[in-house]
Amino acid sequence: MQDLLNIIAASPNGISAGEIEKKVSLSRPTINRRLKSAIDAKLIISKGEGAARVYLDADPLRPIRQYFDTPLEDRPFAKYREELLEYHPSLETFNLQAGGSGFQIDKRDLVRFLVDFACASSVLEGGTYSLLDTQALIEYGEKAEGKPISDAFLVLNHKNAFEYLYDHLALDSIFEVHKRLTDDHGLPELQSSPHFLESEQQGVPREYAEVRINTTTYSPPFRPGTGYIKKMLDYVLKTSESIENPIESAFYLFTRLPYLQPFADGNKRTSRALCNVPLMQSGLPPISFMDFSKRDYIVSMLAFYELGDTKFAATTFSSAYQKSCRRLRKV
Repeated sequence: MQDLLNIIAASPNGISAGEIEKKVSLSRPTINRRLKSAIDAKLIISKGEGAARVYLDADPLRPIRQYFDTPLEDRPFAKYREELLEYHPSLETFNLQAGGSGFQIDKRDLVRFLVDFACASSVLEGGTYSLLDTQALIEYGEKAEGKPISDAFLVLNHKNAFEYLYDHLALDSIFEVHKRLTDDHGLPELQSSPHFLESEQQGVPREYAEVRINTTTYSPPFRPGTGYIKKMLDYVLKTSESIENPIESAFYLFTRLPYLQPFADGNKRTSRALCNVPLMQSGLPPISFMDFSKRDYIVSMLAFYELGDTKFAATTFSSAYQKSCRRLRKV
């Protein structure tokens, strides 16, 4: 059965029973029985009738997941492609119910959102603070016993960054937001943590710092002394501002900022914060990324880095946004 499922997963446009028969050492009746069993188990779906019938994976994202199960050293090198910074609509097939425009976060909603956002985004960075830990820290200043002090400041930096963003709702706040997200507060115990940067790198686009991402074959651009990174960061921000659909604009920032890697570190954190600007400017609820699977988040980034594919990220972003809206009780 698994061989048959693998063949179907490797055929994104669908494959007929006859084509499957050419690839396996099974009789046609056996293939038909296994196809029916797979359909009943909701592992695959069929489209068309008679000779035109083809079979597809019920989860169209499964091939991407399987691709990234391949060891890093066995995947091809992915060079930086400037054209991937261009805007192309990605969310038009998703029915995002954002509750309409005119949304305003009141004080109670803001506190709850800060807890959600600081917790969720920190967890995606490898932080260990639970939602309850985060609430106790943000609302009462209580640090969780037995957990690294760096994780407490990772949470607090998210809170500080979003509070600034809330008061300065503009894309050019990216530099201060990044500074607050990566602030080491001058504490020696934070300087060895990967979550924080030295003061001269906080909020400053990289020029001579080369970025390497351990989990991918993708190599971000590195053109020291040319001003290229700052130029392309300006391009990304201006492109985002030109996108009429605020949810598309948010998704564009969510994917393109990490791809460019404009700062020495903290790029994904910055993208998760900044993508709320077009949403809130348009009177839509912000996105907290609560209940966002860490594995799916990693795969969504890798799929764009290495394959230029936004389908996985679009699906996970869409789901995460709807969950955030429901948590704010506005959908």
